[in-house]
Amino acid sequence: MIMELIKTSGVVIRRTKVKDNDLMLTIFTKDLGVIRASARGASGFKNRLTAGTALFAYSEFVLYPGRELYKVNSCELIESFYSLTANIERLAFATYIADLTGYTVQEEAGCERLLSLFLNTFYLFAKWGGELRTVKCVYELKLLEHLGLAPCLTACVACGREETAVFSAEEGGLLCETCQGELGSGRRISAACLDAVRHVLTSDDKRAFAFRLSTDVLEELEIHVADLLSAYIDHDFYSLTYLNTVLGKQ
Repeated sequence: MIMELIKTSGVVIRRTKVKDNDLMLTIFTKDLGVIRASARGASGFKNRLTAGTALFAYSEFVLYPGRELYKVNSCELIESFYSLTANIERLAFATYIADLTGYTVQEEAGCERLLSLFLNTFYLFAKWGGELRTVKCVYELKLLEHLGLAPCLTACVACGREETAVFSAEEGGLLCETCQGELGSGRRISAACLDAVRHVLTSDDKRAFAFRLSTDVLEELEIHVADLLSAYIDHDFYSLTYLNTVLGKQ
Protein backbone atom coordinates (compact mmCIF):
# COMPACT_ATOMS: atom_id res chain seq x y z
CA MET A 1 0.00 0.00 0.00
CA ILE A 2 1.50 3.34 -1.06
CA MET A 3 1.29 6.05 1.60
CA GLU A 4 0.40 9.53 0.37
CA LEU A 5 2.59 12.48 1.20
CA ILE A 6 1.16 14.93 3.73
CA LYS A 7 1.50 18.70 3.38
CA THR A 8 1.15 20.85 6.48
CA SER A 9 2.66 23.95 8.07
CA GLY A 10 4.37 23.89 11.44
CA VAL A 11 7.06 25.17 13.78
CA VAL A 12 10.16 23.22 14.75
CA ILE A 13 10.03 23.28 18.54
CA ARG A 14 12.90 20.84 19.15
CA ARG A 15 15.75 19.48 17.05
CA THR A 16 18.44 16.93 17.84
CA LYS A 17 21.33 15.77 15.69
CA VAL A 18 21.30 11.97 15.63
CA LYS A 19 24.00 10.73 13.24
CA ASP A 20 26.08 12.21 10.49
CA ASN A 21 24.00 15.23 9.47
CA ASP A 22 20.55 13.80 10.22
CA LEU A 23 18.11 15.53 12.55
CA MET A 24 15.30 14.34 14.80
CA LEU A 25 12.64 17.05 14.89
CA THR A 26 9.63 17.78 17.04
CA ILE A 27 7.22 19.86 14.97
CA PHE A 28 4.07 21.63 16.13
CA THR A 29 1.86 21.35 13.06
CA LYS A 30 -1.44 22.85 12.00
CA ASP A 31 -3.09 19.57 10.98
CA LEU A 32 -1.28 16.82 12.91
CA GLY A 33 -0.64 18.34 16.32
CA VAL A 34 2.82 17.76 17.75
CA ILE A 35 4.75 15.13 15.80
CA ARG A 36 8.26 13.69 15.60
CA ALA A 37 9.99 13.54 12.24
CA SER A 38 13.40 12.66 10.87
CA ALA A 39 15.15 14.94 8.40
CA ARG A 40 17.97 13.21 6.60
CA GLY A 41 21.06 15.34 6.07
CA ALA A 42 19.27 18.48 7.28
CA SER A 43 22.17 19.77 9.37
CA GLY A 44 24.60 19.48 6.48
CA PHE A 45 26.13 22.50 4.82
CA LYS A 46 23.69 24.03 2.32
CA ASN A 47 21.32 21.06 2.47
CA ARG A 48 17.92 21.85 0.92
CA LEU A 49 16.24 21.14 4.28
CA THR A 50 18.56 23.25 6.44
CA ALA A 51 16.65 26.56 6.58
CA GLY A 52 13.22 25.02 7.05
CA THR A 53 14.32 22.69 9.86
CA ALA A 54 16.15 25.26 11.99
CA LEU A 55 15.02 25.67 15.60
CA PHE A 56 11.77 27.71 15.73
CA ALA A 57 11.52 27.78 11.93
CA TYR A 58 7.92 28.09 10.73
CA SER A 59 7.80 26.12 7.49
CA GLU A 60 5.59 24.37 4.98
CA PHE A 61 6.43 20.68 5.28
CA VAL A 62 5.85 17.76 2.96
CA LEU A 63 5.96 14.63 5.13
CA TYR A 64 6.11 10.94 4.45
CA PRO A 65 4.35 8.94 7.20
CA GLY A 66 6.56 6.11 8.49
CA ARG A 67 5.82 3.33 10.95
CA GLU A 68 6.96 5.28 14.02
CA LEU A 69 8.14 8.63 12.67
CA TYR A 70 7.30 11.00 9.90
CA LYS A 71 10.05 11.71 7.42
CA VAL A 72 10.61 15.18 6.00
CA ASN A 73 10.42 14.90 2.22
CA SER A 74 10.80 18.65 1.65
CA CYS A 75 10.19 21.94 3.42
CA GLU A 76 10.00 25.62 2.60
CA LEU A 77 10.70 28.28 5.20
CA ILE A 78 7.82 30.69 5.85
CA GLU A 79 9.16 32.61 8.83
CA SER A 80 12.38 32.38 10.83
CA PHE A 81 12.49 33.27 14.50
CA TYR A 82 16.29 33.07 14.48
CA SER A 83 16.52 36.54 16.05
CA LEU A 84 15.35 35.00 19.33
CA THR A 85 18.72 33.28 19.70
CA ALA A 86 20.45 36.67 19.98
CA ASN A 87 18.76 37.50 23.31
CA ILE A 88 19.03 35.11 26.27
CA GLU A 89 15.81 36.27 27.93
CA ARG A 90 13.67 36.13 24.79
CA LEU A 91 15.14 32.74 23.89
CA ALA A 92 14.35 31.43 27.37
CA PHE A 93 10.70 32.52 27.06
CA ALA A 94 10.39 30.89 23.63
CA THR A 95 12.07 27.64 24.71
CA TYR A 96 9.72 27.26 27.68
CA ILE A 97 6.59 27.90 25.61
CA ALA A 98 7.84 25.40 23.01
CA ASP A 99 8.46 22.77 25.71
CA LEU A 100 5.06 23.39 27.33
CA THR A 101 3.31 23.02 23.98
CA GLY A 102 5.27 19.93 23.01
CA TYR A 103 4.37 18.24 26.30
CA THR A 104 0.65 19.04 26.33
CA VAL A 105 -0.53 18.96 22.70
CA GLN A 106 -1.31 15.51 21.34
CA GLU A 107 -0.37 14.00 18.00
CA GLU A 108 -3.06 13.76 15.33
CA ALA A 109 -4.96 16.72 16.79
CA GLY A 110 -6.00 19.61 14.55
CA CYS A 111 -4.36 22.70 16.01
CA GLU A 112 -4.83 25.52 13.51
CA ARG A 113 -6.12 28.02 16.08
CA LEU A 114 -3.53 27.11 18.73
CA LEU A 115 -0.71 27.24 16.17
CA SER A 116 -1.85 30.75 15.21
CA LEU A 117 -1.74 31.76 18.88
CA PHE A 118 1.68 30.13 19.23
CA LEU A 119 2.98 32.13 16.26
CA ASN A 120 1.52 35.39 17.63
CA THR A 121 3.27 34.64 20.92
CA PHE A 122 6.60 34.06 19.18
CA TYR A 123 6.24 37.27 17.15
CA LEU A 124 5.83 39.15 20.43
CA PHE A 125 8.78 37.35 22.02
CA ALA A 126 10.93 38.24 19.01
CA LYS A 127 9.88 41.83 18.36
CA TRP A 128 7.74 43.38 21.09
CA GLY A 129 9.19 45.89 23.50
CA GLY A 130 6.59 45.30 26.21
CA GLU A 131 6.44 42.97 29.22
CA LEU A 132 7.07 39.42 28.02
CA ARG A 133 5.90 37.91 31.31
CA THR A 134 2.40 39.06 30.40
CA VAL A 135 2.69 37.38 27.00
CA LYS A 136 3.72 34.14 28.72
CA CYS A 137 0.71 34.25 31.06
CA VAL A 138 -1.68 34.89 28.18
CA TYR A 139 -0.38 31.91 26.23
CA GLU A 140 -0.53 29.64 29.28
CA LEU A 141 -4.15 30.59 29.99
CA LYS A 142 -5.16 30.22 26.34
CA LEU A 143 -3.43 26.83 26.17
CA LEU A 144 -5.40 25.64 29.20
CA GLU A 145 -8.56 26.87 27.48
CA HIS A 146 -7.59 24.90 24.35
CA LEU A 147 -7.12 21.79 26.49
CA GLY A 148 -10.58 22.23 28.06
CA LEU A 149 -9.11 23.27 31.43
CA ALA A 150 -10.16 26.92 31.65
CA PRO A 151 -11.25 27.92 35.18
CA CYS A 152 -14.81 28.94 36.06
CA LEU A 153 -14.91 32.70 36.61
CA THR A 154 -18.61 33.46 36.94
CA ALA A 155 -19.50 32.29 40.47
CA CYS A 156 -18.33 30.12 43.35
CA VAL A 157 -17.65 26.67 41.90
CA ALA A 158 -18.78 25.01 45.13
CA CYS A 159 -22.06 26.76 45.97
CA GLY A 160 -22.83 29.10 43.06
CA ARG A 161 -22.71 32.27 45.13
CA GLU A 162 -21.70 35.34 43.13
CA GLU A 163 -19.72 37.04 45.92
CA THR A 164 -16.27 35.57 45.33
CA ALA A 165 -12.89 36.63 46.67
CA VAL A 166 -10.71 33.54 46.29
CA PHE A 167 -9.27 31.69 43.31
CA SER A 168 -8.63 27.98 43.67
CA ALA A 169 -6.72 26.13 40.96
CA GLU A 170 -7.47 22.84 42.70
CA GLU A 171 -11.23 23.45 42.63
CA GLY A 172 -11.14 24.87 39.09
CA GLY A 173 -12.19 28.47 39.66
CA LEU A 174 -13.57 31.02 42.10
CA LEU A 175 -14.68 30.35 45.67
CA CYS A 176 -16.63 32.44 48.15
CA GLU A 177 -15.07 32.98 51.57
CA THR A 178 -17.38 30.44 53.22
CA CYS A 179 -16.49 27.63 50.79
CA GLN A 180 -12.83 28.58 50.89
CA GLY A 181 -12.91 28.16 54.67
CA GLU A 182 -14.58 24.76 54.37
CA LEU A 183 -12.34 23.49 51.56
CA GLY A 184 -9.10 25.08 52.73
CA SER A 185 -8.10 25.75 49.15
CA GLY A 186 -7.18 28.82 47.13
CA ARG A 187 -5.65 32.26 47.30
CA ARG A 188 -7.22 35.68 47.42
CA ILE A 189 -7.49 37.34 44.02
CA SER A 190 -7.73 41.07 43.42
CA ALA A 191 -10.39 42.60 41.20
CA ALA A 192 -7.70 43.80 38.77
CA CYS A 193 -6.15 40.34 38.44
CA LEU A 194 -9.55 38.69 38.02
CA ASP A 195 -10.42 41.20 35.30
CA ALA A 196 -7.16 40.32 33.52
CA VAL A 197 -7.90 36.58 33.58
CA ARG A 198 -11.44 37.19 32.35
CA HIS A 199 -10.14 39.44 29.56
CA VAL A 200 -7.73 36.76 28.34
CA LEU A 201 -10.27 33.95 28.39
CA THR A 202 -13.13 35.91 26.80
CA SER A 203 -11.14 37.73 24.09
CA ASP A 204 -10.14 36.45 20.68
CA ASP A 205 -6.56 35.31 20.38
CA LYS A 206 -5.17 38.65 19.15
CA ARG A 207 -7.06 40.93 21.54
CA ALA A 208 -6.10 38.69 24.46
CA PHE A 209 -2.65 40.30 24.51
CA ALA A 210 -3.99 43.86 24.39
CA PHE A 211 -3.75 44.97 28.01
CA ARG A 212 -1.19 46.21 30.51
CA LEU A 213 -0.81 45.41 34.19
CA SER A 214 0.92 47.05 37.10
CA THR A 215 3.91 45.18 38.50
CA ASP A 216 1.95 44.00 41.54
CA VAL A 217 -0.98 42.68 39.50
CA LEU A 218 1.32 40.94 37.01
CA GLU A 219 3.12 39.19 39.86
CA GLU A 220 -0.25 38.10 41.25
CA LEU A 221 -1.36 36.86 37.82
CA GLU A 222 1.84 34.82 37.49
CA ILE A 223 1.14 33.10 40.80
CA HIS A 224 -2.43 32.14 39.89
CA VAL A 225 -1.45 30.90 36.42
CA ALA A 226 1.40 28.87 37.93
CA ASP A 227 -1.09 27.32 40.37
CA LEU A 228 -3.33 26.31 37.46
CA LEU A 229 -0.47 24.72 35.54
CA SER A 230 0.69 22.86 38.63
CA ALA A 231 -2.83 21.56 39.26
CA TYR A 232 -3.40 20.29 35.73
CA ILE A 233 0.03 19.56 34.23
CA ASP A 234 2.10 17.17 36.33
CA HIS A 235 5.50 17.96 34.91
CA ASP A 236 8.53 20.02 35.91
CA PHE A 237 9.98 21.93 32.96
CA TYR A 238 13.73 22.53 33.11
CA SER A 239 13.20 25.34 30.62
CA LEU A 240 10.88 27.09 33.11
CA THR A 241 13.47 26.75 35.86
CA TYR A 242 16.04 28.25 33.52
CA LEU A 243 13.67 31.07 32.52
CA ASN A 244 13.06 31.93 36.15
CA THR A 245 16.83 31.96 36.73
CA VAL A 246 17.30 34.35 33.80
CA LEU A 247 14.53 36.57 35.22
CA GLY A 248 16.18 36.53 38.66
CA LYS A 249 13.38 34.56 40.32
CA GLN A 250 15.52 31.72 41.61
